[in-house]
Amino acid sequence: MKFEVEIKKTEFCDVLVVGGGVAGFAAAVAAARQGAKVILTEENSYLGGTATAGLVAPFMTSFNQAGDTQLIRGVFADLVDRLVAIGGAIPPAECRNGSSYAAYKLKGHNGVTPVDKEKLKLVMERMCREAGVILKYRYLFVGAETVGRRITACTFATGNGFYRMEAKAVIDCTGDATVCHMAGGETMFSDESGAVQPVSTFFLIDNVDKQVLDDLLLPSDDERLRAFMDIIADEREKNGFPCNGLKVRAYELPNGVWSINMCQIDRNLDPTDPEQMIEAEIEGREQAHAIFDFLVRRIPGMQNARLMQTSDRVGVRESRRIVGEYVLTHADMLESRVPEDSIAIVASTVDVHTHDNSKRIEFSTLDHYGIPYRCLVARDFDNVWSAGKTVSSDRLAHSAIRVMPPCMAMGHAAGIAAAMASQTGVAAKDLPIRELRENLLAQGAYLG
Repeated sequence: MKFEVEIKKTEFCDVLVVGGGVAGFAAAVAAARQGAKVILTEENSYLGGTATAGLVAPFMTSFNQAGDTQLIRGVFADLVDRLVAIGGAIPPAECRNGSSYAAYKLKGHNGVTPVDKEKLKLVMERMCREAGVILKYRYLFVGAETVGRRITACTFATGNGFYRMEAKAVIDCTGDATVCHMAGGETMFSDESGAVQPVSTFFLIDNVDKQVLDDLLLPSDDERLRAFMDIIADEREKNGFPCNGLKVRAYELPNGVWSINMCQIDRNLDPTDPEQMIEAEIEGREQAHAIFDFLVRRIPGMQNARLMQTSDRVGVRESRRIVGEYVLTHADMLESRVPEDSIAIVASTVDVHTHDNSKRIEFSTLDHYGIPYRCLVARDFDNVWSAGKTVSSDRLAHSAIRVMPPCMAMGHAAGIAAAMASQTGVAAKDLPIRELRENLLAQGAYLG
């Protein structure tokens, strides 16, 4: 019998957002607040992506490097404020370098936001419903239809067959630039080296004696002690260690939960290859249990810890990126460039994880830099944007802006832009930047 796709139902919208991670969430809310009819599709049964299914927490800093000015606001700040109001987040202004919320790190973590993933799911849904976003869960993107330079419809697989969405504007928030790629648009992957950052499995623990950790670590300015590097080195020599990690990275979250970011799959993987990712998921869970056992045996204050949950999926740092109207570069960051079409001001630093555990981190020479609108616009299409870690950037710039607050800021801008374009018919690259920036400011964004 020949397999044929029968479309069960076709729906119509102004803006279709594919992928309900933090970038897709922000894009959908922003577009709906701009007056567009918005459909948001997600293959899971909840929003949040890396932050919920991946257990990645806290949100990295939304502040400048000095930690005295919050740069990323708008939808992100609205989300955080609502979480704080129900005990689902710690205000980022209260989370300083060196504290348990920053994994006791002394550098680079001023203004992180610890979050409760279950309350995050709840508040994201509330914000979407309040704005009028139509949520479509358990929808797996399988293909796109194009006419000329426009994507006119996308098809999704569900348990009830195939559903089709026609849209005036499409925002690719898949995390892998899947929509652009499958529609025939040009994408890039890694760089000439072919290396891709390792993926990681996060896990959550509770019943940690924070007082023991505070008493031991807060008085010290020794980074090796604060990360228990000597204990890991001793463990590796005596018993082996399941990955190349050198540090204990445990972040306190609300309600006594701690997020552990220590697992790392130390080989080059293509995160778009399902066969490779199956092995990564299995290995990540094995590592999580082994590292938890190590924490209980060796780390002060964790002797009575309980393993609560491993992530539903590995966290992917690097995958396909669109080729946009502009490619954000490492030089843009180092020279603190803020172009006229900036849609977000960020201060995130280069953070490239490598398989041999060397890490390259460089700080921009000044305090911040802008993300150009052109990086969000897919060069091969007139009605397609991308937001999140898939925007148009070189590998080093990507390693900085891939963290969640900048991803939400980019989603915020893409959502407003797509709504404007759907209402006027203008091509994405020709959108009036001044009006876009005015609408971003009206929705609470910070543009310097």
